[in-house]
Amino acid sequence: AALLRLRLILTLLGRTGLFPELILGAPTRTTDANRALTALASRVRADDTLRALFADLDAHDLACHLADAPELHEFRTALDAFLDAYGHRETSSVLLVSSPTWSDDPATVLGAVKALVDQPRRPADAGRGARAMRQLLHHPVVRLTRSQARLTRMVHAARTGIALREDTHFHATRVLPIVRGALLEMGRRLAGAAILADQGDVFHLRLDELERLPDPAMAPDADAARIRRAVRARTARREQLSGAPLISPAVLFPDSPGDTDALVVGVAVGGGQATGPVRVIRQPAEFGTLRSGDVLVCPYTNPSWTSLFQRAAAVVVDTGGPTSHAAIVAREYGIPAVMGTGTATTSLIDGQVVTVDGDHGHVTAAGGTTASATRNAPRR
Repeated sequence: AALLRLRLILTLLGRTGLFPELILGAPTRTTDANRALTALASRVRADDTLRALFADLDAHDLACHLADAPELHEFRTALDAFLDAYGHRETSSVLLVSSPTWSDDPATVLGAVKALVDQPRRPADAGRGARAMRQLLHHPVVRLTRSQARLTRMVHAARTGIALREDTHFHATRVLPIVRGALLEMGRRLAGAAILADQGDVFHLRLDELERLPDPAMAPDADAARIRRAVRARTARREQLSGAPLISPAVLFPDSPGDTDALVVGVAVGGGQATGPVRVIRQPAEFGTLRSGDVLVCPYTNPSWTSLFQRAAAVVVDTGGPTSHAAIVAREYGIPAVMGTGTATTSLIDGQVVTVDGDHGHVTAAGGTTASATRNAPRR
């Protein structure tokens, strides 16, 4: 409600372009996690041994090496402290308990640290929010009506709304390790009784099916056979539907009228303009394909994706709006972002050079084939 009120006031004042920067700077647990990741990367850059390891090994090999190398105990301790604070975060969706958390798969965190070591970037100028506030308070109508104090309270309430959204998400994911642990223990017992081939197969079963099962050690052969058939059928169906969204983003974010030259149109999140080659990233396994200066095009983001914003010239997302994770992190690093495009991941092609206008929500074709990106100052 606070965000909507602020947006309405800015529209009436003709200052909607100030919205992204006015809500910049809300303290959130996501911001805390980003800073903690940057601190881990700083440790790596300051240690020649660690820097060489992060340069030579991929994230999964790093996870194995850290577990077995006593000389890296200090970094491992710092990583464990990070996982204690943030390890309950999801690697894909908060709704998918079958996906590992950061603690379950530290390679996700190490991949993020690896990207931050390779391409460090400082967050954007923190004074942008204060400058936007001054512009708002010096608007002739605001000065005439002497409503500066009221508008200041509205802006602070909107920033609190951002923090509420992010921190609610952060604390909601605390249940993931507990639920995953319980389900995997069920799977372990069923696998031990030869009802399942692997404990992970438990994620193909429904809760009522698990509740109806007797003690695994005494399960009748008919029950065991029925469970195995269900798992095989659902495994095959899941593989068949792999990559297909449950709901097409194009349905949630239909085409809207706008620049006729635009390849895709979405919600403007700010950051000015940037030009670079498209890199479509659909899942964490593809993080390593993003190069410095690429335009990150993705279906969604969550905190696992934060390190990509250190490399990307701009970000274009199928879903989300001004208060989504991608929008918040893009503002933090001062890169152009366009959200809620609906079809960016299917309309844009790897290597295609585009210009992302974060102030107007347009992505247009750019001339040339250079892989280097250039950023312009935000427009007002």
